[in-house]
Amino acid sequence: MLMLSETQMEQMRAHVRAAAPEEACGILAGQSGRVTRVIPVTNSLRSPLRYRMDAREQIDALFWLEDQGQDLLGIYHSHPAGPQIPSPTDINEFAYPPALTVIWYPDGDQWRARAFAITDGTAREVEIYVDA
Repeated sequence: MLMLSETQMEQMRAHVRAAAPEEACGILAGQSGRVTRVIPVTNSLRSPLRYRMDAREQIDALFWLEDQGQDLLGIYHSHPAGPQIPSPTDINEFAYPPALTVIWYPDGDQWRARAFAITDGTAREVEIYVDA
């Protein structure tokens, strides 16, 4: 399970909405499954179909996690044109197990999110729990 506040969900939602039609991406920091910080990262590919985190921003974020004693709980990114699940590219290129991947996708005029654990080339959905 991935636990977030409504404020953290809105931070990600605002980021993916602002980046559209390009994919947005970022890092979820925290401990014991509870997110403590959303860290947006620039998509250096500036693509509507793929993302690659800006190397400097990604390294800075990972050093911040280490300095703060936080874990890498997840990596989020958007699929502005779908699908609602990790793509074959997402699965093949996922490099941070046991972190989760969170996929944001449009649903009408709303953006929704689903979380997945990716291991051994397969994606398994994980519950997202949002509290106030």
